[in-house]
Order: sequence, then structure tokens, then C-alpha cells
Amino acid sequence: MSSAISVRNVTKRFRIPMDRSTTLKYRVSHPISTSRYRELLAVDDVSFEVSAGQFLGIIGANGSGKSTLLKILAGIYRATRGSVVLNGPVSPFLELGVGFNPELTARENVLVNGAILGLSRPELKRRMDGILHFAELEQFADAKLKNFSSGQQVRLAFTVAIQADAAILLMDEVLAVGDARFQTKCFEVFARYKREGKTVVLVTHDLTGVEMHCDRALLIDSGRVVTEGAPADVTGVYRRRAGEESGLDDVEPLAEGETDGAGSDLTIQRWGTGAVRFRKVVLDGGTGERGRHFETGSPMRLHLELEGREPVADLVVGVMVRRTDGTVIGGTNTQLERFRVPELAAGDRFSLSYAIDQLGLMDGMYLLDIAATSGLTSVHYDWVRNAARFSVTDVAGRTGLVQLGGAWEAAEPDGTAAAAYTRR
Repeated sequence: MSSAISVRNVTKRFRIPMDRSTTLKYRVSHPISTSRYRELLAVDDVSFEVSAGQFLGIIGANGSGKSTLLKILAGIYRATRGSVVLNGPVSPFLELGVGFNPELTARENVLVNGAILGLSRPELKRRMDGILHFAELEQFADAKLKNFSSGQQVRLAFTVAIQADAAILLMDEVLAVGDARFQTKCFEVFARYKREGKTVVLVTHDLTGVEMHCDRALLIDSGRVVTEGAPADVTGVYRRRAGEESGLDDVEPLAEGETDGAGSDLTIQRWGTGAVRFRKVVLDGGTGERGRHFETGSPMRLHLELEGREPVADLVVGVMVRRTDGTVIGGTNTQLERFRVPELAAGDRFSLSYAIDQLGLMDGMYLLDIAATSGLTSVHYDWVRNAARFSVTDVAGRTGLVQLGGAWEAAEPDGTAAAAYTRR
């Protein structure tokens, strides 16, 4: 497969002034003083390739150099050393809304910013209704932008940005656009980009989004590539490093005897403050060794036992199911399901179960992640990746990831229900 982006030994240094000698007033009042600077190494000898049609996610902590690297790719910054080659037209989504005029209407801003993207005025007018509909701003097309909410402005900016007909797209934190409903529309745009074979580089803090949409991922820390590879593997490394660097406990895996086990060849990853800890993880309702094999449509129940190490009043317990290749099948938590978890004091133990009446998964091997987190902050009390593994068989022989759950019906040409057909 041909390379769309080639980055070779790219380094970027910034000179940060340490005094006020850069101002005119200071220079006039201190004519013989010299400027003092310190060097900031924002990107340090980074190399990677992005194949044509690939979706690459770049993750890392704030200040790690992600956005600087993206701006180098976009040509906004010039690398101090190294080379960047992009084979195709590029559209950067770096600062959504930059260049919008608050005194112009939504319609006028579309025309102005669309022209910057290289679209002609007739083409923009032809697309105008679709742009305003996607941004959910049909009723505000002729209102001045200064009267829009911040969410409306960002929706308009994103919708204009995706009009660019470029083969390479550079995106910085676009997953944070709008509310949950609008984000779903953004995800549909990503899916369309993949179908069209566009090359996308996405910088984001949304690890779940990286796992869902990206083909590969890079983890950057202090300007250097820490690791790259399958999104689920890279996000797992980042979550562990984030826990360690925040002074959180690198908690040992669930001990044998406290869980039904997930196979000796499965590496359990675990991190969190330890204020709450999972003591037991049991899958019930299956067959085979320790009940870890299920049939499509059969019931499955997950039993969890937690222990409070510190007083916790905002506990949220979540579960996620992944395929062994990292594909996220689904997940939920007690907060989404409006299930109130009781407050825990130090030493308290609490049992919780999650019941599935009819398992909709099809043939495959699956992994289970569990998490105990704060409902008010982003603090993880105990996050266990690969807490359990189970397999599913569909005896009916259907294909895919999940059972659709529909039913076939015969109908007459006019749409009315037909009598049941009988095979002779």
C-alpha cells in the first residue's frame, strides 16, 4: 500500500523568552541588555508512516507534543530538523472556527470560510442547505454569529470544515464537537471517510474514539513516540502510564482465588487510586471450564464484588465487552442505567451483578473490562482490563458480531400481511 504521509526524524525546538526584553518599552529603557531564552524541545526525533486510506490516532498527555506535530504536518510550523512528505491535498481541522466573523451571518460565514477551503461560490450555494441542515442551524441561517451559542458556532465550524475535498485530513480534538447527538453524526462522517479511502490523522484525548475508529495509534510523551500499533494496545499503555504518572497505585492483578480466572495466557492490566477495589469477578450461566462458554441467545450474568478502601460517595461501576482484536462491542455503567450504587466506607464490601437475559453476541472470543470510577471527576478507583475472557457460539450458524433480533414476515405487494407460505 502506498504511503500518504512520511515523517522522518522530525524535531521541533522553540525558544521561550525568560524576561521582558522582547518588548519595545523594555528595549528602550534597557538599551544594553541582552535577551535570555530557554529551549523547549516540543517534538524529538519522531518518525512514522501513514498508508493511504489509513486512520491514525495520536494520543498523549497535555504538552506531550501532539498538536505541535500535527501543525508541522499541516505546514503551520516548520520542523527544526527532519522531513515531512505528504502525497496529496491536505485539509487541516486544527482550530475550528478560526476566521469566522461574529458580525456575519451563518450563511455568510459559510461562503467566506468555504472559499478559504478552495470551494467556489456556486458550489457553496449548492451545498448550503445541506451544510445548515447538518449543523442543525436552518432556523438561524441569517442570524449573526455573535448571537450563537458556543455549541452552535462549533457545529457550524465543523460542518464547514468537512466540506473540503482533500485526500489527507488532519484533525485536532474534533471528537469534542457538540453534544452526544451531534457527535454521533461526526462518527458517521468518520465512517464515510474510511469508505472513501481518505487518510486521517486524529489527535485526541478520547481513547474510546481511538479504539473505535482508528486503524493504528501512536502514543507520544515529551515529544517522543513511546509506542505505536493496534489502538487497543496503545491506549492500554497510555492508561497505565497516566495512572503511574498521576501518583496512582499500580495495583497488582486480581489474585487467583478471588476471580474465576481468564486464562493463564491473558495479561490483566490494572490501575487506579485503590479507593475502591474489585475483589471478585464471576461469569454465570455458561458451560465449560468455569462457565466461560455461552451460546447466542442464552442468559449471562456478571457478578462483581467490591471493597471500599476509603470513603467513596460517588461510585460508578462500568463494564465493557471487547473482541480479542480490540473491537469494542458495547459497554455501560450504573450511571447511564440510572442505578444508584450505595456509598462505601473504608472496609465496606458490596456485591453487584449485571444480568443479560439473551446474549446477542455471535461466534467469537470476547474480553471483559470492568471499572470503578468517580461519577463527579475523571478519577479511576479501579480499572481492570481483561478481567475475564469468554467465548460465544451461535448454533444457528448466523454471521456477524451481534444477533439482529428481527423476524421475517411475508407481505402482499400492497404491503398488507400475507398468509403464511408453506413449503411442499
